[in-house]
Amino acid sequence: MTPTPTCFDVASAARPGPLVVEIPHAGTVIDEQALRFRQVPRHAIEAGVLEADADLGADLVWEGSEAMGVSRIVATASRYLIDLNTRPRFPTAYQEKMPEPLNNLRRQSACGLRWSAPPLPRVELERRVASYLEPYHQAVTEQLDRARTEARTAVLLSSHTFPDAPGVAPGADVVLGTARETSAPRGLRDRIADVFRRAGLRVALETPFPGGLSLARHGRPAEGVSAVQIEIRRSLLANTIQDGHLVRFALEPDGLARLKALMSEVREAVVAWVTERPVAATVPLVAGGVRP
Repeated sequence: MTPTPTCFDVASAARPGPLVVEIPHAGTVIDEQALRFRQVPRHAIEAGVLEADADLGADLVWEGSEAMGVSRIVATASRYLIDLNTRPRFPTAYQEKMPEPLNNLRRQSACGLRWSAPPLPRVELERRVASYLEPYHQAVTEQLDRARTEARTAVLLSSHTFPDAPGVAPGADVVLGTARETSAPRGLRDRIADVFRRAGLRVALETPFPGGLSLARHGRPAEGVSAVQIEIRRSLLANTIQDGHLVRFALEPDGLARLKALMSEVREAVVAWVTERPVAATVPLVAGGVRP
């Protein structure tokens, strides 16, 4: 039996501080079994949809931060394999029996391609949840536990980028989400917002990205674990390149360097906020962020 490939990499800080960063949409890998289900046709892969629809640069802005006590969990699996930040929706028996193309889903990529694809059958979705989603979130839990052991509190930052598409977060360069102030205190979110505002960036709060599965599973501020989602406009990090009818994206070195420096300031702001807070009683985490 071929072992299931990992869907993430972990960079653990030798001396962990309170901050853990997860990047769930950085990956571009799809396993061979998943390709049989035609969610992403071969021609779309060749056109670059895996790269175009990944969160370009969301991992690189944190690269090397483990030297400053930040532990990172970085997805290698594409969101087309499984979205690690969205709760899976399992089809009903009725939906599984619907004939194609009545049950087809419309897909649209940032690279400019559109296609239709059948939904996943339950057994395949269960495989992906067990093989990829659960191990990923278990790794996040383990790093948060480690941070709490060392620092007696932990903060999870979920790092993302969003496209420059019409109507997507108009007027914002950065969107911070705390699941509408349920996964982290307002004061922590505001400290992070101040870092970006001082840099001249426009910050939106909670809308249109309040946070996904990572915040729901791991954010427990009453128990000393806060979670904040950071969405960065892609044009701050990358240039858009028109390639015939397709669109490609290339990282812009100066933009990447600027955002990397800002994330260092975010780390400092988080650490400062943590040191000023009373410490919650330590309650061990278990898989998926659920407490015993």
